[in-house]
Amino acid sequence: MFELSRKLLLASLFIIFGVTAQEQTQDVEEVVIVGSQIKGAIITGALPVTVLSASDIDIIGASDGDELINNLVEQGVNYFNEGEQTSGGVNAARGDVGAYNLRNMGVGNTLTLLNGRRLVNNAGYQTESVGGDFVPTLTVNTNGIPTNSLERLEILKDGASAIYGADAVAGVINNILEKDFDGFELQIRRAQYDVSDAKDHDINAKYGFFLNEGKTNVSISLNLRDRGRIPMSDDPKWSVGDYRTLLPANSPWAAISDLNNTYTFGMMQLDITGTRSFSDKDGEMQIFPSSMSQCSNSKAVDTGYGSCIVPDTDYIYAPQEMRDYRGEMQRQNLFIFINHEMENGMEFFSEIGAYHSDTKRYNEQGGLSGGQIKIPSTYYYFSQIPGLNITNNSTVIDGWRPFNLGRIMNIDKEDQRFLFGFRGTTASNWDWESAVVHSRSRTRDLVNNRVSHTQLKAALESSLPSTFNLFDPNNLTNNIETITTDVYRKDESLLTSWDFKLSNNEVMQLPAGPVGALIGLEFRKEEYADNRDPRLDGTERFVGAGASPTNTHPFLSGIMGSSPTSDTYGDKTVKSVFVELQIPITDKINAQAAIRHEAFSDSDSATVGKLAIGYDIADWLLFRASTSTSFRPPNLVQVNQKEVARTGTEIDPVMQYVATVNGLAKIDPVMQYVATANNLAHTGTIGDYDFTVRRYSEGATDLEPEESTNTSMGFVIQPKTLEGLTVTVDAWTIEKDNTIGLFGRNNSMIQDLLARIKAGNSNCSGDIGYSRVIRNDLSDIDSDELGYFANAGLCPVGRANYVADEYQNLATRTLEGTDIVIYYDLETSLGDFRITYSTSETSKFEQVPSGQFAALQSAVNDGTLPAYVRLTGFGDLIANGEGNFEQKDSFRLNYSNGNYGASISALKISDFIDAGMKLADGTKFVVPAMTTLDAAVHYKFKWNGSKARLKFAVKNLQDERAPIADGYNGYFSDVHSDVGRNYYLDLTINY
Repeated sequence: MFELSRKLLLASLFIIFGVTAQEQTQDVEEVVIVGSQIKGAIITGALPVTVLSASDIDIIGASDGDELINNLVEQGVNYFNEGEQTSGGVNAARGDVGAYNLRNMGVGNTLTLLNGRRLVNNAGYQTESVGGDFVPTLTVNTNGIPTNSLERLEILKDGASAIYGADAVAGVINNILEKDFDGFELQIRRAQYDVSDAKDHDINAKYGFFLNEGKTNVSISLNLRDRGRIPMSDDPKWSVGDYRTLLPANSPWAAISDLNNTYTFGMMQLDITGTRSFSDKDGEMQIFPSSMSQCSNSKAVDTGYGSCIVPDTDYIYAPQEMRDYRGEMQRQNLFIFINHEMENGMEFFSEIGAYHSDTKRYNEQGGLSGGQIKIPSTYYYFSQIPGLNITNNSTVIDGWRPFNLGRIMNIDKEDQRFLFGFRGTTASNWDWESAVVHSRSRTRDLVNNRVSHTQLKAALESSLPSTFNLFDPNNLTNNIETITTDVYRKDESLLTSWDFKLSNNEVMQLPAGPVGALIGLEFRKEEYADNRDPRLDGTERFVGAGASPTNTHPFLSGIMGSSPTSDTYGDKTVKSVFVELQIPITDKINAQAAIRHEAFSDSDSATVGKLAIGYDIADWLLFRASTSTSFRPPNLVQVNQKEVARTGTEIDPVMQYVATVNGLAKIDPVMQYVATANNLAHTGTIGDYDFTVRRYSEGATDLEPEESTNTSMGFVIQPKTLEGLTVTVDAWTIEKDNTIGLFGRNNSMIQDLLARIKAGNSNCSGDIGYSRVIRNDLSDIDSDELGYFANAGLCPVGRANYVADEYQNLATRTLEGTDIVIYYDLETSLGDFRITYSTSETSKFEQVPSGQFAALQSAVNDGTLPAYVRLTGFGDLIANGEGNFEQKDSFRLNYSNGNYGASISALKISDFIDAGMKLADGTKFVVPAMTTLDAAVHYKFKWNGSKARLKFAVKNLQDERAPIADGYNGYFSDVHSDVGRNYYLDLTINY
């Protein structure tokens, strides 16, 4: 990859230019701030743009893009984070990746640029809860941009589809890398942590020179990062598993199970026909190592292989001990910029970018769903245990998650970007610019030590002693290699674009001044491919035990603990034409007007506009306002995904309704466990109304683009009596229609309940319920319970098996809020100070559904549906959780005095609701606010005639830890980091 970049550099220098080295003579590029594409546009000062300079980025001290973005108060939940990659398994966008999510509008609603042009989406998609279930989303990878090479980061906090095109719903982030660099700069950094022995090493280098009498510049930046592994076993807080033990004494939340993230079935459980002395009344038995206390049970049978068989009893263990908080990672980022002024006044410019990362991460093994693997009586080791007496073919594995067989995730990511363009000025003073961009993102996800359903089934059908021995408790020596395999996922994302723009900031004169104009064309093609392992995409189908249609693909994969997903490929072309005007209304009022039309090959076209006004009320007070429409087409996965099924625990409202009407208490899992262990009868299946329900979806070809209206209004205050102070205050609103989401399993099953209540039980021969809820037959309901349905006025029905859901335009999403930013530069005899404070408050975040959901809410309101049913995914999304915090605050203080300097920075994320946790009285769990402080000192000096700086920083000075929440690892990692106090020392030298 880097060799290719080197050859392109040499070819560009010696074949295209044929130039010789000279000193820099002049800067040939005009600065363009995000928000307008007209060079020198005055209106950019009246747009809600936040700029992080290289100095600001240095204070933050982020070596990863996701850490830098998290320090933006406008950034919301980051669903593409390493802390939650465990929960998604192979379906997560794993490895070195982060996501842009301005305003918490949702991943994919922020347009991300590099030097003013689009970046390719990450190869690897993630899901995000939109509506009643999880929807695939795409994003640019935050870690693909080297933070230490940024000249500045521009954040336009406004809709900008009319200026830049689709996806600029919540705003635009423009990454500006330093070009036209002259000299050599080297930075070396070493970081370490209180919580772990892990070490991080960063090397950042910039080299630039001028050639051809100053007409040509070559700038190169290279960033290398070697990040150490942090196992979760390094900290007792992470590895405890049952996070209720970390709550204060007498906490009411200690009585609920949500914070207990331990696992059962660490030891294999078997179900056999009939009962034995070593099984419970249901024929269930479990295998334990002989060293464990369970084998002292009087009913235990010694297998002779270092294990015993006892009546079923759950083994609880904490899987976190096998997980990594973060994996070890190596990253390389290379960017080359070549700019050349031609003799005819034209300028050639180019960007060559190459990113690569390798991540290795450890995790626990996936679990086996009950009853899918049947063991015949001919299995070799059945005959080797005296008294086992297996004489039929009805033994099945009821549950198993090998507690000491970890899986190893190896994620290799690679991006390339090639941009070549020309710019110049016509004889009539029109500036023109055109460029071609080709970008590719590739991810190879390979996981070792996965258990193959097919290989396990074959091993258990073998009569040879060389087969896998399920009675050997040591999963590393019992011929485990006969059932394990490697599993891959290969994703690729491509972006190719061409644009042409003509602009003139004096196209005509008005009494108040010149009118600026820009017209442009753009063509781009996007492609996405998701290639799954044959055992995941259905090429090699595994058929589980039983006759249910969900016992094979697309509901069951060939890999234990992984959901099936068919391969996906899709592409789209987009053609755009756009116009932007800068209009002086008076000598104090300037306006921006823009319109863009985009035609998509896979969805409806869209035409959007923008109008912005800046009014200099006084020389110290600027009023600014804008209104715009933006759009976001369905992404390539949402349109082209073939078949995808996911599992999750849901309440079946029909079973809950029948149980409630008949006064049946819901089964308490603890009481059920005790009853089973003692061969006692317990409540039947209707009382157990919360169980695994699958969701099945396919891509939708009739989706419409999401459309939004953005408005903002605010002031810029620069009081003359306090020089150096700038205050900006902006109120903003975003209303997005046609939001793409899923109606959801829960809502669909409530729809099914409503249909059954309305139908009654006078005629049970036809199709009664909601057609998208597929139920089992009555064989899974005890015969003595059928009368309960009659008492409830419903026709008898089996449990919900799966819900056939589809992506649809289903809601209007509305956000409102206020941004305040304060800048203060102060020069004193004691030194120079720069203070920056910014806050973003979201006062409203609601999702109003379409007619289907509204009908359900109406049925709850009029009493047709019981009041206890919980419709999900709509209403107040702040009150309903999902990590949607109301406010984020950032503070930075930078001090310099000659060769000495220091900085202090703080970041506060407000509290938020974790809707997944709720007490019986409806009380919701509040995740407390979290504030972190960073501090640094530096000293500048001369080193062999060169400028040098030594900096020491402490991040998270007070060692603040993430508050307890119902996250996969005991905290809400979509919002918080839990790494604790850490330090770094870096040396920068400028030659």
